[in-house]
Amino acid sequence: MGIRILVLGANGQVGFSLAHHAKPALLDTLDAVVSYGRDKVDFTKPDQIVNAMKDVRPDVVINASAYTNVEKAEDEPELARQVNAISVGVLAEQAKKQDAVLVHYSTDYVFDGTSNRPYLETDATNPLSSYGRSKLEGEQFLQQVGGHWVVFRTGWVYAQRGGNFCKTMIRLAQSRDQLNVVDDQRGAPTPASWLAELGLTVAGVAVQSRYKTMGKMAPTFLPDYPQGIPSGEIFNASASGETTWYDYAAMAVELALKKGLVKKMPQINPAKTASMGFKAQRPAYSVLNNSKLKDAFRLNPPEWSRGVKNLIATLDEV
Repeated sequence: MGIRILVLGANGQVGFSLAHHAKPALLDTLDAVVSYGRDKVDFTKPDQIVNAMKDVRPDVVINASAYTNVEKAEDEPELARQVNAISVGVLAEQAKKQDAVLVHYSTDYVFDGTSNRPYLETDATNPLSSYGRSKLEGEQFLQQVGGHWVVFRTGWVYAQRGGNFCKTMIRLAQSRDQLNVVDDQRGAPTPASWLAELGLTVAGVAVQSRYKTMGKMAPTFLPDYPQGIPSGEIFNASASGETTWYDYAAMAVELALKKGLVKKMPQINPAKTASMGFKAQRPAYSVLNNSKLKDAFRLNPPEWSRGVKNLIATLDEV
């Protein structure tokens, strides 16, 4: 017996990891993992979301689809809102109708960055950008609709596949003698593969619940969550530790140099956000407190620098 998982946003960093790196042991318990990218389910067209949900009839839907271009969102606020908020509300309504568990990914940009300690889930939100506002509204739609859902707030996501800050810095270092990188924003680079594992953990709990409903013992490889994962909860989910974009870039380029991805170390200059001419405001401090996640899932998030080292070790090109 198994369950069906629908992955939306399968071509992005987290979605690709979900679709291609599910643990074989978990796959054995599933009827199917159905993965749709934007070509199949476009979040600017809510009817495609409804149709996909009706066609697949998933027990768990993991939404990794999002409008993530922070700068462009300032010029396209309604498009960002459609993808990150309105369509998330449509997905939530359909998931509730079909009694499906919904896993959704949100962002550290729901905060304004004025905190002097890592943010808790209960801290006041105050997004500074169109992107942040659209993601917060998506969370609010989930809360209004209800049903069975879990939100993972994260930030500074990277993966081997797709575009991200780490790969961009390495690519620029291949052709430039100098790089200017902001040193007054702090966060924690987080691997997409780990975020995917969190989504699949929720799926694993759904498997457990199904077995218990039938009076059967769940497969031994599944972690035991006797209380289940709390429904209707937001969890911070980021790597441990913190750094700046400047220190992150310096480490990434140096590692790329050692591996031969970069031929010559460029001069990396620290810069202030105010001097960079960004359209979108960004939180100066967006480190997240993962205590709630640790307690609920009984796991320790990966340390940020170790994950980046592992990423670069796997890169053959950027």
